Amino acid sequence: MDVWRKGGADREKLFAPFCSSYRIYRLGGSNRVAVVSEGVDLEKMQAAMSSPEIAAGMQAHTVLQPVDVYVEIAGGK
Repeated sequence: MDVWRKGGADREKLFAPFCSSYRIYRLGGSNRVAVVSEGVDLEKMQAAMSSPEIAAGMQAHTVLQPVDVYVEIAGGK
């Protein structure tokens, strides 16, 4: 968690190409986090997630695979 707390500037650079903003939440005192992104361009996000820059960022920030992605669909239930 300390790595995540210190890495905000790095994540901002990595997330900026595909979302307008994001928030990070720690899940129930665990070593897991949820990232809530807004204004996401899904095509850009998909391209970014397979880029060397994101792979390096994930390694630097101790992100473990698999990464789960959930998408809210407007009007969906």
